[in-house]
Amino acid sequence: MTLTPSRSGAKGKGRVPTDWRLRTLSNVPTVEQLSNLELSMDALPEQRDTVSAEYAVNTTFLVSGTSDGPPWTGYFIQLPEARLAVTNIYGVWFELRRRGSGFEAHRLAREGVFLIDAPLKGIDYARLHATGEALTPAPFRAATPAIQTATITDTAAGP
Repeated sequence: MTLTPSRSGAKGKGRVPTDWRLRTLSNVPTVEQLSNLELSMDALPEQRDTVSAEYAVNTTFLVSGTSDGPPWTGYFIQLPEARLAVTNIYGVWFELRRRGSGFEAHRLAREGVFLIDAPLKGIDYARLHATGEALTPAPFRAATPAIQTATITDTAAGP
């Protein structure tokens, strides 16, 4: 089954999938294929704001090339220190990063950003979590060692 609009029949009457999780797919994966997904996997940031509003909570769809715009068009979450790129694949939110000339989903979106998933039947969260990159705390700069100072006494000078 393909998800591209049908060219048969009257113009504009092609079948377009109504499920937002499938709109950009050329082939619908089987339940077995979905259960075998592993991270990291090739991914593309959304070029249009297609995720249903009830599942895009806490995200912002941003377009590159605008003032204070992101490096690419897609969904982002504003963290205290930075913007986090995310993408929705098969109804599941993943963290997205540029890798070489493309993009990859490298872990499930972190729990603290409170994104809402609407997974297709067959998604195996345990497998995705096990194969995704662990969330590690950001490296911190070690404190600069304190410089000890000594009191200098001048014994040559008299009272």
